Amino acid sequence: MSMTTISASLAPPSRVTAVHGSASSRTTSARSPICTTPSTRRASGSSARAARVAAGKFQKIGVSSEDGTEDGAEGSATPAAPKLEIVGLANDDGTQKFDDDELPDNLFDAVATAATATEQAISNGSLDNLVELRIPELWDPISGNVMAEAGDQLKVWEITREYAAQLCERIGPDSKVKAVFPDAGCAAMLKARWPDAPFAIASANDRLLYQDGDEVLVFAAPDPPSLEKVTATTKLANENGAAVVLVNPRLASGDAGIGLTVRRMREDFLGRMTVVYCLQPLPWCNGSIFKKYPGLWRLYLEDETRPGRFKLVQESATRLAGDDLDDVVMSKLRPEGEDGEEKEMGPGEMVFKLVRDAQRFMNSLR
Repeated sequence: MSMTTISASLAPPSRVTAVHGSASSRTTSARSPICTTPSTRRASGSSARAARVAAGKFQKIGVSSEDGTEDGAEGSATPAAPKLEIVGLANDDGTQKFDDDELPDNLFDAVATAATATEQAISNGSLDNLVELRIPELWDPISGNVMAEAGDQLKVWEITREYAAQLCERIGPDSKVKAVFPDAGCAAMLKARWPDAPFAIASANDRLLYQDGDEVLVFAAPDPPSLEKVTATTKLANENGAAVVLVNPRLASGDAGIGLTVRRMREDFLGRMTVVYCLQPLPWCNGSIFKKYPGLWRLYLEDETRPGRFKLVQESATRLAGDDLDDVVMSKLRPEGEDGEEKEMGPGEMVFKLVRDAQRFMNSLR
């Protein structure tokens, strides 16, 4: 199964948007809540510069298409200068720069950017790394990669294959990267399916996961039963200078039988990880949480002035979640008055806030 099949549903239709009152136009792509940006945007590595963008300044002004005569003032040898309009930042290729340009175009772009961020983190000395690509149809807030439908598991393995291949390409042709899958049967099937993979394939059931010479161990969707083995292998690999990457871990499980000791072990283990890439859609508010190493956590919400695009509303050193996320989203979505300040809450909103505060208090007593 190719990655194109996995990400085909993420590609939105293109549209044409006029550039701030000028006759020129550019083609852009409407963003889905997951990851879409303009289809003709610049390469991800290009730097942006501050510039004044002139609307239509490269067009001939007042030239007749029939006889070549000028439409300006009578007897004037040269046309009047065009009126300039400041529209903000611009990229090196002249296109306008927006906050959400850093969001990926599609699943391929997200995986490639995650690999680049991982390589950068490893080169800076980070040995414990975490990559989260929370695709809505494959992700559950409690259990992580639920893999509820037939074929979902293979989709997760294909994402891991593409990520590991991209990571090998960025680290170098002689790099020793090993992808570790949850069980031996899965690993055997994938070895037969990917005979030309540029990385080694192993399972969490193998007696020795880390071997001398391994540079990076990539754990694909590790589950609660493999937590102890993953933790021990990570410690051994770090002691020998090897890096570890968890891709979409599902160590947080709502299944019965997960005791307090395992939960604390999981929290301590994940707490040491460096999140090098995270893309978390928020369908309930048409937004997304995004992080790319070494940047901050960013919260994007839908931009009402640019349909299908997002605006940056919050940056923080830690991930917004739970009640803090709800508070920020509610404050940003609250309508503003003519003076630019937030409107006061109505009776219904006040009752909702009272109930929510009571629920938070009860939860704090548990």
